[in-house]
Amino acid sequence: MKVFRSVLKLFLIMSAVISVLICGCENTTGRFEETFFAMDTVVTFTFYKQPDNSSSLCLSLLSEAEKELTECGGYLITAENDGETVKLNDTLASIINKSLTVSSLCGGYYDITVAPLVTLWNIREATAPPSEQDIDAAVSLIGYDRIKLDGNSLFFPKKGMGVDFGSAGKGFAGDRIAEKLIEDGVEAGIINLGGNIRVFGENPGNPEGKFTVGIKDPSGRSAVIGSVKVKNTNVITSGAYERFFVYENTRYHHILDPKTGYPAENGTESVTVICEDGALADILSTALFVSGYKAGMDMLEKLIEDHPDIAAVFVFSDGSVSTFNTDIYEAEFK
Repeated sequence: MKVFRSVLKLFLIMSAVISVLICGCENTTGRFEETFFAMDTVVTFTFYKQPDNSSSLCLSLLSEAEKELTECGGYLITAENDGETVKLNDTLASIINKSLTVSSLCGGYYDITVAPLVTLWNIREATAPPSEQDIDAAVSLIGYDRIKLDGNSLFFPKKGMGVDFGSAGKGFAGDRIAEKLIEDGVEAGIINLGGNIRVFGENPGNPEGKFTVGIKDPSGRSAVIGSVKVKNTNVITSGAYERFFVYENTRYHHILDPKTGYPAENGTESVTVICEDGALADILSTALFVSGYKAGMDMLEKLIEDHPDIAAVFVFSDGSVSTFNTDIYEAEFK
Protein backbone atom coordinates (compact mmCIF):
# COMPACT_ATOMS: atom_id res chain seq x y z
CA MET A 1 0.00 0.00 0.00
CA LYS A 2 1.53 3.24 -1.17
CA VAL A 3 0.52 6.26 0.92
CA PHE A 4 0.54 9.94 -0.06
CA ARG A 5 0.08 12.56 2.64
CA SER A 6 -1.86 15.67 1.74
CA VAL A 7 -1.13 17.51 4.98
CA LEU A 8 1.95 18.27 7.04
CA LYS A 9 2.55 15.79 9.82
CA LEU A 10 2.78 18.48 12.45
CA PHE A 11 2.86 16.24 15.48
CA LEU A 12 6.20 14.75 14.54
CA ILE A 13 7.78 18.15 15.22
CA MET A 14 5.33 19.70 17.66
CA SER A 15 7.47 19.20 20.76
CA ALA A 16 10.27 21.23 19.21
CA VAL A 17 8.16 24.24 18.29
CA ILE A 18 5.28 24.19 20.73
CA SER A 19 6.37 27.34 22.61
CA VAL A 20 6.24 29.29 19.35
CA LEU A 21 2.88 28.03 18.15
CA ILE A 22 0.76 28.36 21.28
CA CYS A 23 -0.72 31.76 22.06
CA GLY A 24 -1.38 32.81 25.63
CA CYS A 25 -4.82 32.49 27.10
CA GLU A 26 -6.96 35.61 27.38
CA ASN A 27 -9.56 36.08 30.09
CA THR A 28 -10.48 39.75 29.64
CA THR A 29 -14.02 38.83 28.57
CA GLY A 30 -14.34 35.49 30.38
CA ARG A 31 -13.20 33.68 27.25
CA PHE A 32 -10.01 31.63 27.12
CA GLU A 33 -8.32 30.84 23.83
CA GLU A 34 -5.63 28.36 22.80
CA THR A 35 -4.21 28.56 19.27
CA PHE A 36 -2.10 25.95 17.50
CA PHE A 37 -1.00 25.00 14.02
CA ALA A 38 -2.29 21.50 13.36
CA MET A 39 -3.86 19.42 10.58
CA ASP A 40 -2.20 21.85 8.16
CA THR A 41 -4.19 24.82 9.44
CA VAL A 42 -4.55 27.24 12.34
CA VAL A 43 -6.70 25.70 15.07
CA THR A 44 -8.29 27.79 17.81
CA PHE A 45 -10.06 26.51 20.91
CA THR A 46 -12.31 28.94 22.77
CA PHE A 47 -13.51 28.10 26.28
CA TYR A 48 -15.72 29.98 28.72
CA LYS A 49 -14.09 28.34 31.71
CA GLN A 50 -10.46 27.38 31.35
CA PRO A 51 -9.85 23.63 31.76
CA ASP A 52 -6.94 22.37 33.80
CA ASN A 53 -3.82 21.97 31.66
CA SER A 54 -5.75 23.33 28.67
CA SER A 55 -2.73 23.48 26.35
CA SER A 56 -1.72 19.88 26.86
CA LEU A 57 -5.36 18.76 26.74
CA CYS A 58 -5.99 20.47 23.40
CA LEU A 59 -2.79 19.14 21.89
CA SER A 60 -3.56 15.65 23.08
CA LEU A 61 -7.04 15.74 21.54
CA LEU A 62 -5.74 17.06 18.23
CA SER A 63 -3.12 14.33 18.16
CA GLU A 64 -5.67 11.61 18.93
CA ALA A 65 -8.03 12.81 16.19
CA GLU A 66 -5.27 12.97 13.61
CA LYS A 67 -4.05 9.53 14.62
CA GLU A 68 -7.49 8.06 13.93
CA LEU A 69 -7.57 9.72 10.51
CA THR A 70 -4.09 8.58 9.50
CA GLU A 71 -3.89 5.25 11.31
CA CYS A 72 -4.06 3.33 8.05
CA GLY A 73 -1.12 5.25 6.62
CA GLY A 74 -2.25 8.74 5.64
CA TYR A 75 -5.00 11.01 4.39
CA LEU A 76 -4.58 9.67 0.86
CA ILE A 77 -4.32 5.92 0.41
CA THR A 78 -3.54 4.44 -3.01
CA ALA A 79 -3.50 0.79 -4.12
CA GLU A 80 -0.17 -0.53 -5.41
CA ASN A 81 -1.72 -3.61 -7.01
CA ASP A 82 -4.88 -4.70 -8.79
CA GLY A 83 -7.40 -6.29 -6.45
CA GLU A 84 -5.91 -4.85 -3.27
CA THR A 85 -7.81 -4.87 0.04
CA VAL A 86 -7.08 -2.46 2.89
CA LYS A 87 -8.15 -2.95 6.49
CA LEU A 88 -9.57 0.28 7.92
CA ASN A 89 -10.28 1.42 11.45
CA ASP A 90 -13.88 2.17 12.46
CA THR A 91 -13.48 5.91 11.87
CA LEU A 92 -12.28 5.62 8.29
CA ALA A 93 -14.85 2.94 7.47
CA SER A 94 -17.58 5.26 8.75
CA ILE A 95 -16.25 8.19 6.68
CA ILE A 96 -16.15 6.07 3.52
CA ASN A 97 -19.66 4.79 4.15
CA LYS A 98 -20.99 8.36 4.44
CA SER A 99 -18.99 9.38 1.38
CA LEU A 100 -20.45 6.56 -0.69
CA THR A 101 -23.98 7.58 0.36
CA VAL A 102 -23.42 11.20 -0.68
CA SER A 103 -21.69 10.12 -3.91
CA SER A 104 -24.71 8.06 -4.87
CA LEU A 105 -27.14 10.87 -4.04
CA CYS A 106 -25.26 13.42 -6.14
CA GLY A 107 -24.48 11.12 -9.06
CA GLY A 108 -20.73 11.14 -8.50
CA TYR A 109 -20.13 14.89 -8.44
CA TYR A 110 -18.51 14.08 -5.12
CA ASP A 111 -16.27 11.01 -5.13
CA ILE A 112 -13.96 9.90 -2.34
CA THR A 113 -11.86 8.01 -4.94
CA VAL A 114 -10.63 11.36 -6.31
CA ALA A 115 -7.20 10.65 -4.77
CA PRO A 116 -5.39 10.16 -8.13
CA LEU A 117 -6.50 13.65 -9.20
CA VAL A 118 -5.58 15.23 -5.87
CA THR A 119 -2.10 13.76 -6.12
CA LEU A 120 -1.73 14.81 -9.76
CA TRP A 121 -2.79 18.43 -9.28
CA ASN A 122 -0.92 18.91 -5.99
CA ILE A 123 -2.50 22.35 -5.71
CA ARG A 124 -0.40 23.39 -2.74
CA GLU A 125 2.84 23.26 -4.74
CA ALA A 126 1.64 23.50 -8.35
CA THR A 127 2.57 26.37 -10.65
CA ALA A 128 0.89 25.03 -13.80
CA PRO A 129 -1.97 22.61 -14.53
CA PRO A 130 -1.22 18.97 -15.43
CA SER A 131 -1.37 17.83 -19.04
CA GLU A 132 -4.72 16.79 -20.45
CA GLN A 133 -3.34 13.31 -21.01
CA ASP A 134 -2.36 12.95 -17.34
CA ILE A 135 -5.73 14.31 -16.22
CA ASP A 136 -7.56 11.78 -18.40
CA ALA A 137 -5.43 8.97 -16.96
CA ALA A 138 -6.27 10.05 -13.40
CA VAL A 139 -9.98 10.36 -14.15
CA SER A 140 -9.96 6.79 -15.50
CA LEU A 141 -9.02 5.62 -11.99
CA ILE A 142 -11.95 7.37 -10.30
CA GLY A 143 -15.23 5.67 -9.49
CA TYR A 144 -16.90 5.37 -6.09
CA ASP A 145 -19.04 2.53 -7.46
CA ARG A 146 -15.93 0.50 -8.28
CA ILE A 147 -14.60 0.22 -4.73
CA LYS A 148 -16.24 -2.12 -2.23
CA LEU A 149 -16.57 -1.57 1.50
CA ASP A 150 -17.31 -4.72 3.49
CA GLY A 151 -17.29 -3.89 7.18
CA ASN A 152 -13.82 -2.45 7.72
CA SER A 153 -12.33 -3.95 4.55
CA LEU A 154 -11.94 -1.69 1.52
CA PHE A 155 -11.39 -3.31 -1.88
CA PHE A 156 -9.67 -1.55 -4.81
CA PRO A 157 -10.10 -3.35 -8.15
CA LYS A 158 -7.31 -1.51 -9.94
CA LYS A 159 -3.77 -0.37 -9.21
CA GLY A 160 -3.50 3.39 -8.75
CA MET A 161 -7.03 3.86 -7.41
CA GLY A 162 -7.23 5.57 -4.04
CA VAL A 163 -9.32 7.39 -1.46
CA ASP A 164 -8.89 10.88 -0.05
CA PHE A 165 -10.11 11.56 3.49
CA GLY A 166 -9.30 15.27 3.31
CA SER A 167 -12.88 16.27 2.53
CA ALA A 168 -14.17 14.84 5.82
CA GLY A 169 -11.23 14.90 8.22
CA LYS A 170 -11.72 18.24 9.93
CA GLY A 171 -15.45 17.67 10.29
CA PHE A 172 -14.82 14.35 12.00
CA ALA A 173 -12.08 15.88 14.18
CA GLY A 174 -14.34 18.69 15.39
CA ASP A 175 -16.97 16.23 16.59
CA ARG A 176 -14.47 13.88 18.21
CA ILE A 177 -12.63 16.67 20.03
CA ALA A 178 -15.89 18.23 21.28
CA GLU A 179 -17.00 14.83 22.57
CA LYS A 180 -13.74 14.38 24.48
CA LEU A 181 -13.80 17.91 25.90
CA ILE A 182 -17.30 17.35 27.27
CA GLU A 183 -16.12 14.09 28.84
CA ASP A 184 -13.28 16.04 30.46
CA GLY A 185 -15.76 18.45 32.03
CA VAL A 186 -15.53 21.37 29.60
CA GLU A 187 -19.04 22.78 29.55
CA ALA A 188 -18.99 25.02 26.47
CA GLY A 189 -16.70 26.15 23.72
CA ILE A 190 -15.86 26.67 20.08
CA ILE A 191 -13.43 24.58 18.02
CA ASN A 192 -12.23 26.38 14.90
CA LEU A 193 -10.32 24.07 12.58
CA GLY A 194 -9.20 26.52 9.92
CA GLY A 195 -12.72 27.88 9.44
CA ASN A 196 -14.52 24.60 10.14
CA ILE A 197 -16.51 25.54 13.23
CA ARG A 198 -17.80 23.15 15.89
CA VAL A 199 -19.69 24.63 18.85
CA PHE A 200 -20.75 22.72 21.95
CA GLY A 201 -22.52 23.46 25.20
CA GLU A 202 -24.34 26.65 26.20
CA ASN A 203 -22.99 30.06 25.24
CA PRO A 204 -23.06 31.97 28.55
CA GLY A 205 -23.29 35.27 26.68
CA ASN A 206 -26.58 34.38 25.01
CA PRO A 207 -29.89 33.88 26.87
CA GLU A 208 -30.73 30.94 24.61
CA GLY A 209 -27.22 29.49 24.84
CA LYS A 210 -26.66 29.93 21.10
CA PHE A 211 -23.45 30.89 19.31
CA THR A 212 -23.47 33.37 16.44
CA VAL A 213 -21.20 32.12 13.63
CA GLY A 214 -20.30 34.35 10.71
CA ILE A 215 -20.21 33.06 7.12
CA LYS A 216 -17.16 34.33 5.29
CA ASP A 217 -17.49 36.56 2.24
CA PRO A 218 -15.51 34.61 -0.39
CA SER A 219 -14.95 37.77 -2.46
CA GLY A 220 -13.08 39.41 0.39
CA ARG A 221 -15.12 42.59 -0.01
CA SER A 222 -16.22 42.25 3.61
CA ALA A 223 -15.40 39.93 6.48
CA VAL A 224 -18.73 38.08 6.41
CA ILE A 225 -21.81 37.95 4.22
CA GLY A 226 -24.10 36.76 7.00
CA SER A 227 -24.43 34.76 10.19
CA VAL A 228 -26.32 31.89 11.80
CA LYS A 229 -27.18 31.12 15.43
CA VAL A 230 -26.37 27.56 16.42
CA LYS A 231 -25.95 25.12 19.30
CA ASN A 232 -24.06 21.82 19.45
CA THR A 233 -23.42 21.59 15.73
CA ASN A 234 -20.99 22.28 12.89
CA VAL A 235 -20.74 25.18 10.45
CA ILE A 236 -18.41 24.07 7.65
CA THR A 237 -17.46 25.89 4.46
CA SER A 238 -15.80 24.84 1.21
CA GLY A 239 -14.62 27.64 -1.03
CA ALA A 240 -12.66 28.32 -4.18
CA TYR A 241 -10.74 31.04 -2.33
CA GLU A 242 -9.11 28.67 0.14
CA ARG A 243 -6.26 27.15 -1.91
CA PHE A 244 -5.39 27.94 -5.49
CA PHE A 245 -2.69 28.98 -7.92
CA VAL A 246 -2.82 31.27 -10.97
CA TYR A 247 -1.43 30.23 -14.34
CA GLU A 248 -1.69 32.41 -17.44
CA ASN A 249 -4.35 34.58 -15.75
CA THR A 250 -6.51 31.59 -14.85
CA ARG A 251 -7.15 30.57 -11.26
CA TYR A 252 -7.04 26.86 -10.46
CA HIS A 253 -8.50 26.04 -7.03
CA HIS A 254 -8.31 22.86 -4.97
CA ILE A 255 -11.89 21.57 -5.21
CA LEU A 256 -11.72 19.14 -8.10
CA ASP A 257 -14.57 17.84 -10.23
CA PRO A 258 -14.07 14.06 -10.52
CA LYS A 259 -16.03 14.00 -13.79
CA THR A 260 -13.92 16.55 -15.69
CA GLY A 261 -10.62 16.23 -13.82
CA TYR A 262 -10.41 20.01 -13.45
CA PRO A 263 -11.32 22.40 -10.61
CA ALA A 264 -15.10 22.67 -10.36
CA GLU A 265 -16.53 25.64 -12.26
CA ASN A 266 -20.26 26.33 -12.00
CA GLY A 267 -20.49 29.88 -10.71
CA THR A 268 -20.24 28.84 -7.05
CA GLU A 269 -17.65 30.55 -4.84
CA SER A 270 -18.44 28.87 -1.53
CA VAL A 271 -20.88 26.51 0.14
CA THR A 272 -21.49 26.41 3.88
CA VAL A 273 -23.24 23.45 5.49
CA ILE A 274 -24.71 23.34 8.99
CA CYS A 275 -25.15 19.86 10.41
CA GLU A 276 -24.66 18.09 13.73
CA ASP A 277 -22.68 15.33 12.01
CA GLY A 278 -19.32 16.98 11.27
CA ALA A 279 -18.01 14.44 8.79
CA LEU A 280 -21.26 14.58 6.83
CA ALA A 281 -21.23 18.40 6.87
CA ASP A 282 -17.65 18.42 5.61
CA ILE A 283 -18.43 15.94 2.83
CA LEU A 284 -21.58 17.82 1.83
CA SER A 285 -19.88 21.20 1.61
CA THR A 286 -17.55 19.74 -1.02
CA ALA A 287 -20.31 17.78 -2.79
CA LEU A 288 -22.58 20.82 -3.05
CA PHE A 289 -19.74 23.00 -4.30
CA VAL A 290 -18.92 20.59 -7.11
CA SER A 291 -22.51 19.70 -8.04
CA GLY A 292 -23.68 23.30 -8.11
CA TYR A 293 -26.93 24.82 -6.89
CA LYS A 294 -29.64 22.95 -8.82
CA ALA A 295 -28.25 19.43 -8.35
CA GLY A 296 -27.24 20.37 -4.82
CA MET A 297 -30.76 21.41 -3.86
CA ASP A 298 -32.11 18.13 -5.20
CA MET A 299 -29.64 16.27 -3.00
CA LEU A 300 -30.49 18.33 0.08
CA GLU A 301 -34.20 17.62 -0.38
CA LYS A 302 -33.41 13.90 -0.22
CA LEU A 303 -31.11 14.19 2.79
CA ILE A 304 -33.36 16.34 4.95
CA GLU A 305 -35.75 13.45 5.53
CA ASP A 306 -33.13 11.68 7.63
CA HIS A 307 -31.20 14.81 8.68
CA PRO A 308 -33.73 17.57 9.44
CA ASP A 309 -31.00 19.77 10.94
CA ILE A 310 -29.14 20.17 7.62
CA ALA A 311 -28.95 23.67 6.19
CA ALA A 312 -26.82 25.17 3.43
CA VAL A 313 -25.68 28.55 2.13
CA PHE A 314 -24.52 28.96 -1.49
CA VAL A 315 -22.52 32.06 -2.39
CA PHE A 316 -22.08 32.68 -6.11
CA SER A 317 -19.45 34.48 -8.18
CA ASP A 318 -21.73 37.48 -8.69
CA GLY A 319 -22.09 37.93 -4.93
CA SER A 320 -25.64 36.57 -4.71
CA VAL A 321 -26.65 34.12 -1.98
CA SER A 322 -29.13 31.22 -1.94
CA THR A 323 -30.02 29.19 1.12
CA PHE A 324 -31.63 25.93 2.17
CA ASN A 325 -33.38 25.44 5.53
CA THR A 326 -31.42 28.27 7.22
CA ASP A 327 -34.53 29.72 8.91
CA ILE A 328 -34.12 27.19 11.71
CA TYR A 329 -30.79 28.88 12.53
CA GLU A 330 -32.07 32.48 12.42
CA ALA A 331 -29.84 33.24 9.46
CA GLU A 332 -29.19 36.86 8.56
CA PHE A 333 -27.53 38.09 5.38
CA LYS A 334 -26.38 41.47 4.12
